[in-house]
Amino acid sequence: MKISKLYSNNDNFKTIEFDKGINFILSYDNGVGKSTLFQLIDFCLLGDKHFLAQEHFKDYIFYIELQIASNRYITIKRPTKNGKNIELKITKQKSYLIDEKDFNKKGSIGVAKSFFENKVNYSINKFRTYITYFLRDESNQNDVFILNKYANTHEIEYKTVISNLLGIDGRKIRKKYELDEIIKKEDTQSTSLKSAQEDLAKVIEENKTLISSHFIDRLKESVTKYGRMILGKEVTFLIDFNTSNDIEFSIKVKNDEESNDNLDDESTIKKLSCLIFASALAQTYAQKRLIKFVAFDCPFDGNKNTYEDRIYRAIHELHRQGIQTIITSNENVIKNPENLSEIKDEYMTAYLSNDDKLMGDF
Repeated sequence: MKISKLYSNNDNFKTIEFDKGINFILSYDNGVGKSTLFQLIDFCLLGDKHFLAQEHFKDYIFYIELQIASNRYITIKRPTKNGKNIELKITKQKSYLIDEKDFNKKGSIGVAKSFFENKVNYSINKFRTYITYFLRDESNQNDVFILNKYANTHEIEYKTVISNLLGIDGRKIRKKYELDEIIKKEDTQSTSLKSAQEDLAKVIEENKTLISSHFIDRLKESVTKYGRMILGKEVTFLIDFNTSNDIEFSIKVKNDEESNDNLDDESTIKKLSCLIFASALAQTYAQKRLIKFVAFDCPFDGNKNTYEDRIYRAIHELHRQGIQTIITSNENVIKNPENLSEIKDEYMTAYLSNDDKLMGDF
């Protein structure tokens, strides 16, 4: 699945047609809609609409067109004010459907998810759960694994999601936590305590067998590949169990003490680790019927971000792997004039400014 087009019934909205390869959304100013673009894509892909709750947006209808096969597209039409009027249509070519009356399906978000799941042949629930690992706005670049929506939840929530994303049965990982809670509450003399302890021992041993697979090996190789490409360092993706026998995920970046480059700018390294993980996931999933794009907000930003050329090469590598990239950036943070010239000549999908914002003035 790749993003083909994003548009609206409101003329204030700047229509964006995406290339199936490399896409740069550039701007000269902040506050013109680069980050909003990520929220809009998520909204159109049947996510939350909290940021569109303002009165200003009450009459907006947004459309997203997705390419789901070589000659097959699906458009999701989603109004901001009525959650029961989501419409979907399958077409054999790219289309603008603002005046279209004959959609294949209309209904609530639950109806829309079911129809979408049926047409793309994978679970929309999994798709919605995973999307932000590929659609990384700036607010979701502080931690590779813990998205904002998991920041204030128990660790098992994000660990279940990551486990499922890696082909590990997250229900079994969750079961260990559930048994821990049961054991804490049981009377020390009860027979149910002994039963729970026996179950826990079995679950722990079984879980330890789940972290080895061909898929995980390929993902580790891809993390190392994009780590070297983007940071020029040895980057390792690790899965293991801690002293409490709970699953742990980590990405380790090895610092080369002989290099003039260092890892002092922690925020930049966190940001680029998120890009490395998203790129590795996309490549590993490239042959599956799942997300085939990486959208990343402002990867070139950072006080000590000296990795511009490396990031740019990684974007081209993703393209060679058949993965669509959508990159936003302020023009002035791209320091290499050759990169900027090539972006403007070949890969610039849209340019946003104070006079030409994504959603106009409001």
